[in-house]
Amino acid sequence: MSVITDRKRAFLILLAAFVVLALPAIGVACGGEATSTPRPTIAPTAAPAPTAAPAPTATTAAAATSVPSGPTSTPRAVVVPTALPTPTAIPEPAGLKRGGSLRVVMGVDYNTFDPPLLLGMPDVIITQHTNDNLLLRQNDLALKPLLAESWETNDDLTQYTFKLREGVKFSHGKEFTAEDVVYSFKRLLDPDVGSPARSTVGIITDVVAVNDHTVRFDLDATNAFLPDTMSIYQARITPSDIDAKRLVGETFGTGPFVLTEHVPGERSVLERNPDYWEKGTPYLDELVFLYMPEPETKAEALKTGAVDAYFRTDTQSVSSLEAHPETRVSETASASYLNLTMDMRVAPWDNKLVRQAMQAATDRQAIRQAALFGKGAIARDHPIPPNDPHFAADVEVPPYDPVRAKELLAEAGYPDGLEVTLFTAAVAGASMVEMAVALKESATPAGFEINIERMPEDQYWASVWMTEPFTTVYWNGRTPNLALSIVYLSDAEWNESRYYNPIIDDLIAKARSQTDQEARKQTYAEVQRILIDDVPRIIPVFQPYFVSMRNNVRGLEAHPNGWLILNNTWIDN
Repeated sequence: MSVITDRKRAFLILLAAFVVLALPAIGVACGGEATSTPRPTIAPTAAPAPTAAPAPTATTAAAATSVPSGPTSTPRAVVVPTALPTPTAIPEPAGLKRGGSLRVVMGVDYNTFDPPLLLGMPDVIITQHTNDNLLLRQNDLALKPLLAESWETNDDLTQYTFKLREGVKFSHGKEFTAEDVVYSFKRLLDPDVGSPARSTVGIITDVVAVNDHTVRFDLDATNAFLPDTMSIYQARITPSDIDAKRLVGETFGTGPFVLTEHVPGERSVLERNPDYWEKGTPYLDELVFLYMPEPETKAEALKTGAVDAYFRTDTQSVSSLEAHPETRVSETASASYLNLTMDMRVAPWDNKLVRQAMQAATDRQAIRQAALFGKGAIARDHPIPPNDPHFAADVEVPPYDPVRAKELLAEAGYPDGLEVTLFTAAVAGASMVEMAVALKESATPAGFEINIERMPEDQYWASVWMTEPFTTVYWNGRTPNLALSIVYLSDAEWNESRYYNPIIDDLIAKARSQTDQEARKQTYAEVQRILIDDVPRIIPVFQPYFVSMRNNVRGLEAHPNGWLILNNTWIDN
């Protein structure tokens, strides 16, 4: 294994400490994403992928083999610093009972199984189990090597070379090779495909198959975040020999399960993949996902034993499920947030004074109580949470002030107040309707008359979000780089407020290339100041994640990214 340069060694040690500090700071984007107008998994990263540190250029315990690379690079295998959490083989749990079927209830939503276009959370969760990423963020925030066994970089972090796992087959029989990685990422980068994550991976200038089991990513600048980017759900690997049109309703992957039945809006059935590359897993023989729109219905199904788990448990159901003798609730902090989006292309939201008036009319504590029952944390109109090392504590958001809001409305040309329509929906795991009602109440004395239009959940992300000018949204947590890139870059597919600010574009790019934590923190502080002043979006709260289950379900816990990983789940019958 090559010796690491002093500069890179110092950076990795600092980064390892940084990640450890960031462990409590975890969160999520939007639930899913649509085929034409994809939705945030509300996240959509600071999912918690650690909403803080860039994932290090790590390898697994096995030494990485040096591979050919571009003419300007000097690849170096990077040893994971001991302070950094690394995924380890999970020992077989005591009393493990293999087999059986796990029935999971979740909200209704389906658009596509094509990874670059994933939108709805059911789409994300199904492909989580039928497909693999190169790397995947685990519940403990460690990046687990999946289809990539190890990786290395050149000295200036502008090239990453991944050693791929051998002997892996897709569900239709094709052997997995580097050509599938190249194919998957070139589709993700293709503007004609229209992936919402294209702005996030836009730093990639080329993807090269060095040989059948080695792939190299060339970047446009120094970037310490690329390994974490490999974990986003749009980066799932698909085979190069399947027509992408088939991925709308079919899955072809290397994951632990195979999709055998899918009835949109009703159920999806997955069976254990007998050829899965990770020997010994999954423990279950079958997953059955059932779709129900109402929180009360889902909670009752769990209490009666009609289902085994309730994914993205709605906040209003938590207390009754905690009190029930046959169910339990797993909770984790996250950088997932609820927000209000204002389309800056149209009146009145094209007027900064009106947006600042709405900001002053937003009672964040009232929203936290109404939508999250006092849980979660107050947000400051940007997606970086208070426990993230990049959070700028001295950058305040204006307080709730109805009087000031009225003054701003009058200055904007609305001395008699302003009537607006706010579109929302009862989306599983996100209390958007409750947020809308709380906002309506707090904004009334400020001169706003808010009419709430509640839309069906199964139409919301494809037909309402990014179509109507004033909407409620929820995003899964992501790292600052991913959370900012996917929404605020001028050319981002999910730039839901149509916010165009070259200064913000430059600052996001600058932070990506900064290997010094303090310098990067200062860059992000400037981003936070600008976003609070410009108010392209109002982000009042960060929300935790809940997943509830019957008492006999083992190996299932809430994921800080809002994901559901069932490889090591089993039923103790």
